[in-house]
This record gives sequence, structure tokens and C-alpha cells, in this order.
Amino acid sequence: MRLLLVDDDELDRMAVVRVLHNPNLVKDIVHASTAVSALKLYDESTFDIVLLDYLLPDMECLDVLSQLTQHTEKHAAVVILTGMEDNAVIERTCIVAGAQDFLLKKELSERHLTKALVHAQARHELNNQLLETHKRLKYLAENDPMTGLSNRYYFEEHLHGSIQRAQRFNIQLGLIYLDIDNFKLVNDSKGHDSGDQLLQKIAQRLLEVVREGDVVCRLGGDEFAIIVHGLDAETSSGILAQRIIENLRLPITINNTEHFVTCSIGIATYPRCAMTAEDMLKNADLAMYQVKREGRDGFHFFTGALKEQVLHRIMLEDELRSQRLQSQIVQHYQPIINAKNLQVCGAEMLMRWDHPTRGLLLPGEFIGVVEELGFLDAIDTKNRQLACNQLALWRSIGLVDDQFVLGVNVSESLLRQENVPNEIQKDMAAAGLPGECLSIEVTESVLVSDFEKTSAFLNRIKAFGVKVAIDDFGTGYSSMAYLKWLPATILKVDRSFVQNVPESQADCRVLKAIIIMAKSLGLEVIVEGVETAEQARLCQEYGADMLQGFLFSQSLSPHDFAKFLKAHNPETYKLNTLE
Repeated sequence: MRLLLVDDDELDRMAVVRVLHNPNLVKDIVHASTAVSALKLYDESTFDIVLLDYLLPDMECLDVLSQLTQHTEKHAAVVILTGMEDNAVIERTCIVAGAQDFLLKKELSERHLTKALVHAQARHELNNQLLETHKRLKYLAENDPMTGLSNRYYFEEHLHGSIQRAQRFNIQLGLIYLDIDNFKLVNDSKGHDSGDQLLQKIAQRLLEVVREGDVVCRLGGDEFAIIVHGLDAETSSGILAQRIIENLRLPITINNTEHFVTCSIGIATYPRCAMTAEDMLKNADLAMYQVKREGRDGFHFFTGALKEQVLHRIMLEDELRSQRLQSQIVQHYQPIINAKNLQVCGAEMLMRWDHPTRGLLLPGEFIGVVEELGFLDAIDTKNRQLACNQLALWRSIGLVDDQFVLGVNVSESLLRQENVPNEIQKDMAAAGLPGECLSIEVTESVLVSDFEKTSAFLNRIKAFGVKVAIDDFGTGYSSMAYLKWLPATILKVDRSFVQNVPESQADCRVLKAIIIMAKSLGLEVIVEGVETAEQARLCQEYGADMLQGFLFSQSLSPHDFAKFLKAHNPETYKLNTLE
């Protein structure tokens, strides 16, 4: 045991030394006569126990005690010595302040002092063990055991404190929210051990690129966050995000296998994006979600416009999940005109959302969310049934003849379901319709995504007499060579090929070439997006079979479509437009 004896009275110090003559207990005693010299010795050396006189000439005992017990690196037991008689209050105050024991000088004896020192050291060691346990528990509470990074609890506490400091000193703060793209595939294909090792490697990569003072946290799963301190400009967090993306793109080797990682990053800053920790995290998450929607492997700053967009989407999702959706989806019909005689020869069924507060919504405003949430199949099925019933009604009252063909869109996921061709046949049978009066419209990109399966599906449809139309032709990535193999009946030329006709001679030549090519393959041709008489005349001249567009009519409700059929006069178009 090494002891520091602090007392300004040399006689008292010698008395203590005489009492502590047991060499087995105290091997070294260092003397100090003032508080300042004692604290200097305490800083420079290591002691097991400090015997501290309560009355010192240069400092109050409690101040010395505070510096001894709160020292960041040194820890020793402290026993207070005093010659004062009235000591009850003093003893209680010193013990509360951190001393391990309290002794009167007049009662010093070898037994009393030895017992006090042994007990003080034992209590001090126990206290140190408690402190170490507290440190370990604090570390476990604040750190992720897998990666060694700070965990979500520490992140939230630190972010709250960082925002308070940023407010006080009027400085900027950045938050980078990061999610590993398609991480689930690693766990599913390589196992969770490989996934854990990959997360550890990613954590190391993040620590390599961040600046000193920035805090890297693992929030859980494959989600990480970085609190960026001392921003001189908002773009600094963007530069850091780009460094992270580029660093993670480098191959990561695990068990002799290279893994290639990308990530999606959302960025929010204080004070521009948020004023609270909760809002910063939420906004960074929204920005990251937008990166996911745009294809991953990038970063996005949070903006007010992005928030409005996401909130709008959330509102749509909530409404789409409600049981009211199916009853609010309505069917509209756009006429298809025979290019030769300008008679109505068919229609395309188009769905609309009759929103109770926002009015009639076009598919572009909600169809993406509907498809992501998995509602599109049920809606398409219901629309098809209602369209068949509507066509049957028009046929029964003589509004349309047997040559009238109704086009109905089919989603990509429905094309993958084996029972759908039979369901289509059942819908027609239930409505009393022959197959020839129905056309199933499929976009070209869907047709070639799984060519063999789609072809088999459409061949089954054609066996019922149903026509197959390739919709929006020219907007996808299919080769024209596919056309000769696809079981198609009709080719619908996308409106983008018509909108600059006749002003653009190049567009005129392309439109003519598409029509001639389709006709050479035995396909009927419908040109979409016809808005002017000159466009209609050229399409007729190039050999198109049918026309569709605002020149004739926009999409109409069943009631208005019936009125259009009754009022339609081909001679009007001939006289005013096509002659």
C-alpha cells in the first residue's frame, strides 16, 4: 500500500508515521504540507490511500476532496483526519463528498488507523468495481456489439444534445441516413454470418471516410446514421455522402468472395430542414426513401417539395388501403374511330379515381401506388368485369354493333397468373359476349419481360377469339423483331409519334414506317393521340386502320359515351377535317 499523507503540522505527520509502523501494510509514505503540493504529487504519482487533514492553510478540505475523487485518471481511497471535537456534521459532509472514512487525531492508534485504512481501501476497490461495471453497462447500452459503432440509443441522445449546441452557438448540423441496398439478398443467399461480417466491413468503411468529430451509428439491421458536426455549408454533407457511396462501391471480400455494395442516403440539415432531432431523422428518412424510389445507389437532400410529395403518397396509401377504394374507381371510355369511314368501331376502357374531395383523378396520379401496394390485380379484374357488362348493355340496346371492339388493359402481374385466361372467358360468358368483341391491351415492355410465358398466356387468350393489342408501341425497349413472334392482333402506335406531325418531316417518316411495317406483319394499326384534322388525314394516308384521340373525344363516362355514340356524325369530320 502506498500512502499520501497531507497535513501542515509536521508533528501530526510524524505521529501518523509512528502509528503506521507495520511494514506489511504501508510500504511507502509520501508527505505533503499543503493542498497544492498534495494535488501535484497526486497528479505525478500513484497512491492507494490519501490521509487528508481537514484543516489546511491554502485550500478548503472539501475542494481538495472534490479534485481527488473526481480525477479523470487517478483513483485512491481518502480518509479524513481532524483534531476538531465537534465533528458530526463535518464527518457526514466529507463522507457524502466521497471520503471513505473519518478519524479524530486524538484517537489515532495502530489498530484504529490500520482498520480505517484497510476498510477504506476495500470500500474504494468496491466502488471502483461498481464504476467499472457502470462503464461496461454504459458501453453496452450505447454501442452496437456487432460493429462497435454507437447504437440507436446513443444516436438519439447525441443528436438531441448536438441540436441544443447548434441552437446555442448558431451553427449548422448535418444528418446522413444510410441504408444498404438489397442487403436481404446477402442474408438469404450467403447466410447471416456473412451478412454480419459484411455489416462489420461496412462500419469500418464508414469510419474511414468520416471527418474527425463526426459520429457514426448503426441504428439497426442495415441502417446507419452519421451526425456531421461543424458544417461550413450544406454541400459539405453532400460531399461526404458521395465519398461514402464511392467507398462502399469498392469490392468487399468475405470468405474469399467479393461482394459489391451500394447504398441509398438521405440528408437533412439543421436548421434548414428541421429544428428537432425527431424531425431531422424523419426528414432524412424521407429523402433516403426517395433515393430508393429513384433506383437506389445515390443520395438526396430533404426539401419541402419532397415532404409534400411523400405526404401526398402517404395520404394516397391510407386511402387506397381503405375499403372505399373499389367503389370509387370508375370506368371511362375513349372512342376508337375507323380511319376509312370515321365510324365508331370500338373504345378503350380507362379507369379513373372518383375521389370524394379531390375530384376525378387520372391513373398517373395514383396507379404507381396502387401497383406497389398490390391492389392493381383486383382493380383490373373488377374493371374487366364491369367493362364486359357495359359492352353487353350497349349491344343489347343497339348502341353498338357486333363489330364494336372494347379494349381492356391487363397488368403485368395478372399476365403471370395461370387462371386469368379462364377468368376472362368466364367474364365474357357471364356477360353473354363473343370473344371477338374484346381486346386485351398489353404494353410492349411487359410483353418482352418474360417473352415465353407472356406469349403462352396471350395464345390462350386468342384461342377464345379475343384480340391482343400491343399498347404504347415505341416507348419501350423491345426490338421490332419481336413483333413477328408475338401473338398480337393490333398494334397501338404511341401518341409521342404523332404529336409533332405534320410539322416534323422526320416524325412523319417514322410514323409512316411504323404503320407500313405493322401492316406488313398482318397487324391492325391504331394511332393514339390524334388531335388535329391534319394528323388524322396523314394517318389515313399512311394506311392506319383506326384512330384514337381528342380530335374525336376525350374519355367519357358510360352515360356520356352513350350520348356520344348517338350524336356521332362521320360526315362532320369528312366535311370539316379530312376533305
